[in-house]
Amino acid sequence: MPPEPPSSQRGGFVEVSGLRSGLLGRVVSPRGVQLVATRGLLNDRTENHVVTDVTIFNYSVHMPSDASFKVDNQPYQLASPVNYIAPGVPLWLRGGSAFTTALCILSPSFIVSLADSESALRLDKIDYLTSIESERLTYLGQVIFREAIEPGFASSLVAETMGIAIALEIARCASARRSQDEPRRGGLADWQKRRLDSYIRDNLSNDLTLHELAMLLGVSIRHLSRVVRQSTGISVHRWIANYRLAEARRLLAETELSIQDVSQRVALHSAAAFTTAFRAASGFSPIEFRRLTRGA
Repeated sequence: MPPEPPSSQRGGFVEVSGLRSGLLGRVVSPRGVQLVATRGLLNDRTENHVVTDVTIFNYSVHMPSDASFKVDNQPYQLASPVNYIAPGVPLWLRGGSAFTTALCILSPSFIVSLADSESALRLDKIDYLTSIESERLTYLGQVIFREAIEPGFASSLVAETMGIAIALEIARCASARRSQDEPRRGGLADWQKRRLDSYIRDNLSNDLTLHELAMLLGVSIRHLSRVVRQSTGISVHRWIANYRLAEARRLLAETELSIQDVSQRVALHSAAAFTTAFRAASGFSPIEFRRLTRGA
């Protein structure tokens, strides 16, 4: 018999490993890959504990500013937009308002079949990854969100393609992170990172320069660039861009500010420039993003 076509679902609620949220759309592939778009306060609670029995890739289209997580008995830390969760990892999540997320859920059987066919795939030693800096994974998260809400004629193939691409990219990112975690010298001291964090957050609407940031820490521009990359894995300009993108998402989702006002809050001084930059970074126009995060 030919394989059954993928099933799709929209509306109501969805529960994944004990976390319940509003369902925007879902595509289920016969081979054990799900693409899910959700929006809501998880389990209608501000704090949740979950141990998943499946592999989950999570891309947060929007999350509350207080979103944080911890694994096992570690302290809470701020959540990031791109995350990977393996089966069996005890995870605590906090967030005082709605999350809008794209999920790619991989069943154990899909992971086994993929490992058999892809010699480069090594997910067995990866339990949890967060703060992942991967433009490819960000792009894949955007594709998942759109496909889950508006499935096309080949949604089953899209789901499997997403599953394969995400698994391979996660394996690559984990390998790169292991190399970065090897003993090394340098990087930002804790007080330097706190000072930079605070200063950048307080001046997102200003045209920040490398010179003023270096002067803030009393170091050279070259030294600043080196230690920021050593500490965060990304450049200074990308670090600041991520802060501004997060603030733009928050303002669009949680306030009634006009697009022009939001653009000025993140140092883009025209609505047109902001729209272009926001679409390139998130995959959505500001108006689309506001509509999706509010359900309008």
